[in-house]
Amino acid sequence: MALSLTGNLTETPFSDVITDLRLQTATGTLTCGAGTGARSVYVKSGQIIFATSNDERDRLGEVMVAAGKITRSQLERALSLHQKSAGLKKIGAIFVENGFVTPKDLFNGLKLQVRGIIHHLFLLTEGPYQFDERMPADVIPLQINMEELLREVIEQMKQGE
Repeated sequence: MALSLTGNLTETPFSDVITDLRLQTATGTLTCGAGTGARSVYVKSGQIIFATSNDERDRLGEVMVAAGKITRSQLERALSLHQKSAGLKKIGAIFVENGFVTPKDLFNGLKLQVRGIIHHLFLLTEGPYQFDERMPADVIPLQINMEELLREVIEQMKQGE
């Protein structure tokens, strides 16, 4: 069965869409939701390698503050520097350059951010999705253990019952 490149999560759950992409060893960008609630996963040869979100709560700085890796004032300083660079410098690079985190902490923060975005997508029950066979050139591939992530999602769903 060929994957429909567009649809709605009401009819086809995120888990089914990802399974189809995996079976087809697809490469590209799957975007779910719209506007400020849009989240995208980047797939290479059927494996999720990265994710992004338009939701401010999913931003790297917010994730790093919530994880206790940086302070709110460090985030505000980094955002000011980011704005002064006209957005040319990535926020993570600013964290490292200013000694707020180590490169290892930044990498772990990125993994935490991506896992959170994917976790949220598994819990979505409605909204549009679209798969595009293109992928941005600046995607940072991460190793995502999908089996472990699925166990976490299932546990959270059980706790919510």
